[in-house]
Amino acid sequence: MVPPKPSQRQLPLIPMTLLNLITWAAGIACLFFVFTNGIPLIQAGIISELGSKSRYVQTMRISVAVFLAVLLLIRWKSEDLFEDLWVVRAIRNFLNQPLDMITTLFFMVYSFALILVGFIRHAALETRAFDLGIFSQAVWNTLQGDFLYSSIKGGICLLGDHFSPILALIAPLFSLWPDPRMLLILQVFAAASCIFLIAQIAREKTGNHYVAVLFSLAYCFFLPTRNALHEDFHPEVLVDPFILLCFIFLEKNRISWFLMSLAVVIAGKENMLMVAFIFGFYAWMFKKMRSLGTVLMLVSVVIFVMEVRWAIPKISGQPYLYQGFYQHLLKGSPLDWLGAVFNGDSIEYILKVFSPLLFLSFFHGPTLILTLPVLAQNILSNNDVFRSFAYHYTTGLTPFVFISAIYGWDVLVRRFSWFSGRQVLFGCLLLFVSLMRSGPSEYYYFWQSWIHRSPHRDMIREKLNSIPEKAVVVTHNNFIPQLSERKYVYQFDYNPTVTKTEMAVRHNADFVIFDREFWERGTLAPGQTLLNLQAAGYEIYFQKNGFYILQHRDSQVR
Repeated sequence: MVPPKPSQRQLPLIPMTLLNLITWAAGIACLFFVFTNGIPLIQAGIISELGSKSRYVQTMRISVAVFLAVLLLIRWKSEDLFEDLWVVRAIRNFLNQPLDMITTLFFMVYSFALILVGFIRHAALETRAFDLGIFSQAVWNTLQGDFLYSSIKGGICLLGDHFSPILALIAPLFSLWPDPRMLLILQVFAAASCIFLIAQIAREKTGNHYVAVLFSLAYCFFLPTRNALHEDFHPEVLVDPFILLCFIFLEKNRISWFLMSLAVVIAGKENMLMVAFIFGFYAWMFKKMRSLGTVLMLVSVVIFVMEVRWAIPKISGQPYLYQGFYQHLLKGSPLDWLGAVFNGDSIEYILKVFSPLLFLSFFHGPTLILTLPVLAQNILSNNDVFRSFAYHYTTGLTPFVFISAIYGWDVLVRRFSWFSGRQVLFGCLLLFVSLMRSGPSEYYYFWQSWIHRSPHRDMIREKLNSIPEKAVVVTHNNFIPQLSERKYVYQFDYNPTVTKTEMAVRHNADFVIFDREFWERGTLAPGQTLLNLQAAGYEIYFQKNGFYILQHRDSQVR
């Protein structure tokens, strides 16, 4: 038997086996709370519900802090003991696996969790017309020969709302499974594929396998992207991996591939032309590609103006709607613009965006500049949701946050020996902060939707799926994704002055479908609405427990 090393004797009261068991237990508990926020304990009746989202996050934060504290204490007391711990050996063995294998594992876990959340939200009738129903209907109509037609948005081609031709590009994939959940799958796969690209950028820039694993794992915890995937579907989310590809190809001077990737990016939405512009500026200023940079900047500005001033208004018949979020800037002075940038709300948003990666982005100016267009779009808007992590408005920003953080890490390693010699410490700190800022786990979101699912909602889904494909339907926001494989579907108005009966008559609806549980607040009561619809020629086709399907007596759709 090999005697213990002298340094191991610094913890004489704790046998090595017991120390291993303690650290394993702390590690398992840490992973349990990271992945579940302790919710299985509630489901098993061991503890009561915690009452708020922040308290569920606290369970994760405490477990992570305890696990790290245990490891740091052992490391401080004895380096040899620390290196001999089973949990430390297991972590090292995992980190020493090929990068492709590690990132594939991250991709699979990330994709599985986010797809599962999307599917249960859809099953619980928590997906909505805005925006899964709109885009699902438009893509389905494209396959039927009605290019990106959306009755939900007022009977227009969706290019008259946002210029997102990428929707037409994904139509062939949608044809494989013409179901709204196909869009959720595509969106998750697009976001998850960024794991591979971030790891590639980190490995190529730093030459460090462990740094590549670190940043790819930090991306998995990045809350803005995960929240965008929780919030139905938005076509611009599909372009994030292509932004990363643009950067990779530009850095390698593979201009043809760069331009092809950039074409996909600008197909995502009209504001992605800002990304094209900043790539042009980056190429001109920092890559010394004067011709490419000049052309990109000029062309992106021209196309953007054409889209918002001509194409979108011509298609919709209305002025570009979203310019209203910035009208206050046109009326204000430069001092007002500075005030919009440096007010507390904007500063808080900037801190929230960059803090999960320890503000590393600020150590590399050229790539930090790439974040400015979408960052400015969000902080200058008079609409608060642009600065909320609960939506998709960090799309186009997240790839540059990670790119600039990776490049910032490399700057610190090359310029400061104190950082270079402590990369493990700073890597642990970055991972710790990323976890602290990661919010609830996907298990939490799955559980929230699961408890909202009920036999009543399952019955509603079954009945909605039985509505004929050619029917004109007026119904609730939450029911529309279940009915989006139809050309004419309309959402009940939330305006109390527009009754459901008036909408049904206006659209010559074959079916009016409503449920008391999903009733729009402030609108005419269900009982009176039912009487009015019956007076307008609608008969009860099906009803159960407050759920009604009414069909017009003259409807030709059966």
